[in-house]
Amino acid sequence: MTRRRPRKVYELPLESGELGDVLGSMARLAAAGEGWINLVPELSGEQERPTSLRFATLFGGGNPGITMCTWVPGRRERHGDKPSTLGIAHVTGRRAVSQLAVSGVAVPSTWFVEQDHLRRGLVVRLPPDAPNEEVLSWSLRAVRVLSEPRKVGGWRAEVYLPTPA
Repeated sequence: MTRRRPRKVYELPLESGELGDVLGSMARLAAAGEGWINLVPELSGEQERPTSLRFATLFGGGNPGITMCTWVPGRRERHGDKPSTLGIAHVTGRRAVSQLAVSGVAVPSTWFVEQDHLRRGLVVRLPPDAPNEEVLSWSLRAVRVLSEPRKVGGWRAEVYLPTPA
């Protein structure tokens, strides 16, 4: 039996308007077709809750108690290309798509909403030509809206690198 090698993770603080490091990480992961990036808000005036297993929580149906976003790059597979996806776990208790539209942060018309579930969150399939900068800036705005009434004080990106060969 082959053991999986541990995946390396590094954190990047996200300063307003300073998205270059995260965009560079998105480009590297997209080229590799593997890994993912969590965008985690730091909520003003609140202690951070434990956020382990976020990726599994987002796509597995649990809820970590915070609103956060996960971007997964597309990849080539034997049976065709799999598109990049964007998932937002949230604690609003409502569907996200209509709440975002009312707040002026509608899902772009060329993106495909795969899931908008009260507990499992929002999952969007991205077109291959979606610019990473557009995806990242929309994600930050969407998480900010879905975090209300709690205020987002800052951000960090957790970059899960491709597994070593």
